[in-house]
Amino acid sequence: MSNDMNDDKLAGLANIEVPEPNVEARRRAIDAGRLAFEAAKARPQKKSAARPQGFGWAERLTSIVSVMKGQWIMDMRIPLGTAAVALLLLPLGYQLYSSTALTPPVLVQDLKVVEKDTVPLDVISSTGNGVVATNNQPEPTKPDAKPVAPPKTGQEVLEGIVDTEASGSDSADLSAATAGVVDGLARKEASPIGGVVSQADEAIAPAPMQSMTMVTQVTTPTGDAFAQFDESPLKIVANEPVSTFSIDVDTASYSYVRRMLEDGYVPEPDAVRIEEMVNYFPYDYAGPDGAEVPFKSSMAVYPTPWNPKTQLLHIGIKGYVPPVGQDTASNLVFLIDTSGSMDEPDKLPLLKRAFGLLIDQLSGNDTVSIVVYAGSAGVVLEPTKATDKTTILAALDNLSAGGGTAGAEGIELAYRLAEQHKIADGTNRVILATDGDFNIGIDDPDDLENFIKTKRDAGISLSVLGFGRGNLDDATMQALAQNGNGNASYISSFREAQKVLVAEVGGTLQTIAQDVKIQIEFNPALVAEYRLIGYETRALNREDFNNDAVDAGDIGAGHTVTAIYEITPVGSGAELVDPLRYGQATTPTTGGTEIAFLKMRYKLPGNSVSQLIEQKVTADLVYGDIAQVSPDMRFAAAVAAFGQKLKGSNYGDMAWDSIKALAQSGRGADSSGYRAEFVQLIDTAKLLVPDTATAQ
Repeated sequence: MSNDMNDDKLAGLANIEVPEPNVEARRRAIDAGRLAFEAAKARPQKKSAARPQGFGWAERLTSIVSVMKGQWIMDMRIPLGTAAVALLLLPLGYQLYSSTALTPPVLVQDLKVVEKDTVPLDVISSTGNGVVATNNQPEPTKPDAKPVAPPKTGQEVLEGIVDTEASGSDSADLSAATAGVVDGLARKEASPIGGVVSQADEAIAPAPMQSMTMVTQVTTPTGDAFAQFDESPLKIVANEPVSTFSIDVDTASYSYVRRMLEDGYVPEPDAVRIEEMVNYFPYDYAGPDGAEVPFKSSMAVYPTPWNPKTQLLHIGIKGYVPPVGQDTASNLVFLIDTSGSMDEPDKLPLLKRAFGLLIDQLSGNDTVSIVVYAGSAGVVLEPTKATDKTTILAALDNLSAGGGTAGAEGIELAYRLAEQHKIADGTNRVILATDGDFNIGIDDPDDLENFIKTKRDAGISLSVLGFGRGNLDDATMQALAQNGNGNASYISSFREAQKVLVAEVGGTLQTIAQDVKIQIEFNPALVAEYRLIGYETRALNREDFNNDAVDAGDIGAGHTVTAIYEITPVGSGAELVDPLRYGQATTPTTGGTEIAFLKMRYKLPGNSVSQLIEQKVTADLVYGDIAQVSPDMRFAAAVAAFGQKLKGSNYGDMAWDSIKALAQSGRGADSSGYRAEFVQLIDTAKLLVPDTATAQ
């Protein structure tokens, strides 16, 4: 009976579920085993004598200390080893932080809110070192960045040096000090949502990036210099009814901005000159009938795409195109920078190929001279007929970059050659090609500008071609070209060289109208406010319009010029300024239904007295829908909106998709492909400068 009962109990025990292992019990068991093992090693072994069970108090204390010492060493070997490695790498970390070549060449300028919950990581990686902050993360302190233009982004350089796998469980054991050192080094880690995030970004946003709400606008401090200017302000017609400015046909701003965006950087605001961006593109405006009146204007008024309560007054000018076969002789002097900084693929090598394109466009009536400046100035090629292309191209090909930039007679020597071989009733022009170092013989900027003005008045003009990035002194380029009655272009690629020196060579070399000024008077009965979009550096005083001694811009053969005003109709509800309680009467003395009155002054080449053109802006030029105006006007409005958004205008923020749709509607024939390229550039800009919540 008792045996059966025992069998039942055993059978019941066999059915009991085995309990889950207890981690704490397992740890205590292992510790006890370690204590016993250490105690056995610690006590003396006497083969002839038997040891009693247990230890005395002294032995127990000794064994406990010994075991704890062993445990501490085992437990601390990971952090101690990691700390040792980190200390060894500390000099490398400091070098990564301070080295010009490895420091991320970006400045964090403006944080803009992104509506979507997530941002594609290619937005971050495309900027090289975009900083991302998650919710509730403080804005990082921005380190100083040196103004250099590295061949690669900081992200690419760092990724080529350090490539650490995503950390495992051991990383949790790092001490605070060790973690701080390691966080200073760049590592690649797999992102929870795909892509790659630099350690610099992770230090700011260590939490998983599941709800990124901010992305930076980043610019590169390349060392390029731009003239600072404020955006054209809104004007009240009752107070300032007249607007006056000089026309501008420069295109340097657009080609520079395009290159920056394509390289993954947001150009600094002062690099964005909207009038140059708009005027980069050719437009099919109606031209004049003859050379006596060398240009004709086309105008329209239509709804503003970024503000339906205002309107755009669009003024388009087309220059006279000489008949095919008419050849004006040219005396050209190439003044070429051959300093050491020109020794980069997009500088002197590109310059040689660009001038090769220009030489192909010249004829037997043209002569070419070459002057260089670097360690010393010198004549590389005496005036040579353009038909002797072999000699000219050989002289170009033999140029090499090196030395300093102390060419004491560079620009004076170039002008001396131009004067010695001046062509009467022809084009006499110095073409300065440089990466921006203007140490060309006259150090004082005012003296240099006065020197160029004097030569301009003597009939020798100056054009400037900028190359490369890192030294570009755009402000001086603009000043020299304006004072030299020439134009400033930025040659970012061989394709751009083809546009400037082949497709537009007539406008570059042959001037059909000089000192072209525009003045427009708005009717206060119909227009409450206005602002000129762009042309900030071309503004003139009202009295300058009738003063023939005041210099202004020139128009080349076939050139088009576009100017756009945003105007606020009276009673539209879009007025930003309240009318005065005791203001003047708003009924004009003349004008009736005239919206505005346009006046243009110009001089024919070689003349010192200006001619006047006048034209009314009347109600028959008003369109109720932007779709009703020409594709050229829609496209120009899209470029203006693009420039305003990129610059951070105070007067309108149009959504990228809306800008793109407007640009596509105005592409037209686009035989050159420039407009299609612009549409693609909008997509690039959208990645770098996300829409804000107010974008329409």
